[in-house]
This record gives sequence, structure tokens and C-alpha cells, in this order.
Amino acid sequence: MNRKSHLTPVTLCKVALITACVFFATYTVRGDTVIKAIPPVDIVYPTTENKQTEQPDLPGSELGDQGRDVRGIYVPTSRFRLKEPRPIVDWIVKRVGATAVIIDVKDDFGRITFTTDVPEARPISNVVTRRIPKVVEQLKEIGIYVIGRLVCFKDNLYPRAHPEDAIRDRRTGKLWRDRSEMSWIDPYSPAAREYIATVAKAAQAIGFDEIQLDYVRFPVEPEARYGLFPNREGKGERYEAIAALLAHVDREITIPLSIDVFGLTAYTSGDPDGLGQSLEHLAPHIDAISPMLYLANFPSRFWENPKPESTYALVHNAVRNIRRRLGDHIAVRPLLQGFRYRALNYGAAFLRNQIEAAKNAGSSGYLFWNQTGGYSVLAAVWRPYRAPHILTPRPDAN
Repeated sequence: MNRKSHLTPVTLCKVALITACVFFATYTVRGDTVIKAIPPVDIVYPTTENKQTEQPDLPGSELGDQGRDVRGIYVPTSRFRLKEPRPIVDWIVKRVGATAVIIDVKDDFGRITFTTDVPEARPISNVVTRRIPKVVEQLKEIGIYVIGRLVCFKDNLYPRAHPEDAIRDRRTGKLWRDRSEMSWIDPYSPAAREYIATVAKAAQAIGFDEIQLDYVRFPVEPEARYGLFPNREGKGERYEAIAALLAHVDREITIPLSIDVFGLTAYTSGDPDGLGQSLEHLAPHIDAISPMLYLANFPSRFWENPKPESTYALVHNAVRNIRRRLGDHIAVRPLLQGFRYRALNYGAAFLRNQIEAAKNAGSSGYLFWNQTGGYSVLAAVWRPYRAPHILTPRPDAN
């Protein structure tokens, strides 16, 4: 999976599978679906002289200067449940020193975290963190760029209420589940696309600066070969289903749209692993892209005997490759490893090495992932670079 924290044995199996597919497979058969290598495509972006009716805006045009130079962290919703808005805002700004923050608006379980007013979600049991709108408001007041992370297809709630829009198990006819016993929404489902867009619009309405789609892919673990997609029509490619979602969400919101993708996609053209993440086909619908470049997610040669130069090359080359492939319109904003797992030399030097690699490759800032929200080492690295204008919340902020 595209997990950004301490990997479970199940996750390691998935990573190994994807790695093998990327480097060795040309044709992979999953059930009745044949995943084949896709030749590179030329991206045709609309211009002022030749605007496409369905895509009038140039990708990246909605992303302002603030979104192109972020120093960001992911903050788990558990932090907001435990603290009132003011302390968590102070922690993000004063103690950590971030200029951007990622907050779940729809989490890994399918819970909408910030509102109960999404009609499609009312039959679903959600855990709502009512403090999030106030946190967003206070962060924006002091100049923090706020990104709403929306987990798309991995969802343990929506499929229960709408099994017709879920991946089914061809052996049993029941909901298909991955090795962590999670169900998945069918990426081919138009209704599911509408649901995801509705959540994105609701997040925009409370003030998020950007929507970041995660798990915007198909499951690819071995058991996925038994997955049945009830909404698939004809022989549509997987990357076409993902592109359709991005196009729909992009039409429905006016703030920037970004996506998280596997780090290995930076090194491969097409969609050899069946994720649906053919970057060139997704690019026309997004403003920013975040390859997940955690050392822990790559083959063992990167982390068994970690060398600073190999970690640097992994991050630098990935950012450079995506910039070369997608052009300068789309911001490349990598997600970097902010946790100790498989980082034997974890510390300030490890973090600085990743940062320098990203910046020297021309990234539009960078983001750090730690699923528990532990950033004490990163805070020390960032201390000399904190922007004075966002150090202190306004006195009237509650």
C-alpha cells in the first residue's frame, strides 16, 4: 500500500510485489484483466490559443506562490481530538516550524473527519473531529498553507452502504478485502467519483487551501487478482479510471488539486504494475504531485546498508525525472521519510540529506510523513529557517 509510516509485514509483501512488477514485468494477468506496459505519451496542455472545452485551465495554474514553496508535515487527526485548536496550532508553528500542514478530511478507514453534512455519508458511521474547521481557520490566519488529504478508494465504510460501488470478491460475491481486511471502492464507479468530489467540495468550503488525493489507485497485492469491478465497462484501462476521477474532482473544486503516488512511478513510464498511476495520463488534471520517496518503501539495497549518497540519489533523481516528464506547470512536492523505520542512520543529517536532494532537483518545497506526528528531530532541523511572520498566532485567536 502507499503507507507512509512503519510498514507491516503485509505492506512489505505489497512493496515487494510492486517492485518486482515495475522492474521485471511487461504483462501481468489479474483475473480477467491484462495489465500491459503503456508507451509514453506526449502531454498536450491547453494554451491561451488552444483551450480545450473540458480542461480550460492550465495544470498548475490554481497553485499560488505559497503552494509552490512549502515546508510541510502530516498531522494525524488524533492530535486534534486530544488538544484544543490553540495548542495544536502553536505546536505546528512554534515547536515544529512548518509552513504547511496536511490534515485528513477522509481518512484511511473511510471516515469523514470534519463534518456530518455530506449527504452521501449520512448512512455511514463516521468519527468526526469537530475541531478541524477551527484549526483550519486559525492556521490560515497566521499564513499556514492547509492541505486536505482525502483517501479515495481504500474505504471500510462506503462499500458497506453502497456495495454496488465496491470491489467484489469473484470467489464469494462478497466485498473484496485486502490483507488488512479493508474493503475498497470500485475506481470505475461514477457514483464513487461523485462521492469523492462531494467530500472535496465540502473541505474547500471550510477553508482548505488544497485537496490532496491519496490511495488514488487500484489494489495490487496478490489477492487482488480475485477482485471484480462491477462498474467496469468494456476494456477501459486502469489509468483511464483514475484520470476520470481526477478530471471530475478538478471540475468540482476551484482550489488546487494534488495527488500522492508511489515513488517507483518516478522511474517508470506507463502503468506496468496496474496501479492506474500512469503519470503522463494523470498530469492534465492536477496542479501538484507528491511521489512518496521513503527509503523504507524501496528495495532492500537502499536501506540494508544506507549510504547518504544513495538516499540523496533516490530522492533527487525521482524529483528530476518527474519534472522532466511532466514539465514545469505541475509542482513536484515529494513526501519524505520522517520516521525511523529502516533508517538506521535516522537523525538530523538523514533529514537534511533528503531536503537538499529535493531542493537541488528543483522541487516545489517538500512534505514529511510521520503517521504518529512525531517531528522533534525535524523541528531541530527547521529551527534556523522559520519564517518570522508566522511564528506567533494572533492574540485574538482562540
